[in-house]
Amino acid sequence: MKNKGFIKLYRSMLSKPEMTDLVNEQGAVGFGVYMMIVLYLSQCDDFEGAYTNGQLQILADQARKSRAYIRHIIEDYGLFVIEGKRFHESFMTQYSHARKDMYAGEDIEIDKEKENKEKGAKVPDMIGPSAYERVTRAGLRQGGHGEPVPWWAPPQHDVYTVWSLVADAWVAPSQIDSQAERDKHQTMQPQDFMMKTAWEELPEDEHNRIQDYAKRI
Repeated sequence: MKNKGFIKLYRSMLSKPEMTDLVNEQGAVGFGVYMMIVLYLSQCDDFEGAYTNGQLQILADQARKSRAYIRHIIEDYGLFVIEGKRFHESFMTQYSHARKDMYAGEDIEIDKEKENKEKGAKVPDMIGPSAYERVTRAGLRQGGHGEPVPWWAPPQHDVYTVWSLVADAWVAPSQIDSQAERDKHQTMQPQDFMMKTAWEELPEDEHNRIQDYAKRI
């Protein structure tokens, strides 16, 4: 039954620029409404809900908000994708129907990780951003000093370090050659600094493992 499943939330969801905008502007109330909408979608076939005035009113009544407010949460933060009279959540959660073995998902992830290691695939332990960094509304990752940081970089753990594109590591500011950094930056692609590229480039099992187990400051 649909109401027997579960919703999996990424630990880093609050660091996503879309969610950051929502929480900054709407606070806990906006986040709560977002979660109510996600719970509704989790009970829908293929996790796609009806985007009609009637369904919006039902959600509004449950949240004790106006229908316009519900529409604002769905339309204006990039958290949901609207396709005609249907909509679905964009990328921050995963849904699963009930299983006889509640730990089956963990077994599958372990098996995939073992398979990757046997094949010699590179499985990164963790990537950023950490609390010292930021992701712009456009999705660009930046270090604590505003410097561009590639999506594959590990989290920044020291506010006094900066990311060096030349060294491909967090280093002391005294080790930075500004001209060399600019030259290196020109050889890289804009998508190298977009956090969404991580979700496009990494295999699903690596993506899920990093999101679930990465150590955050």
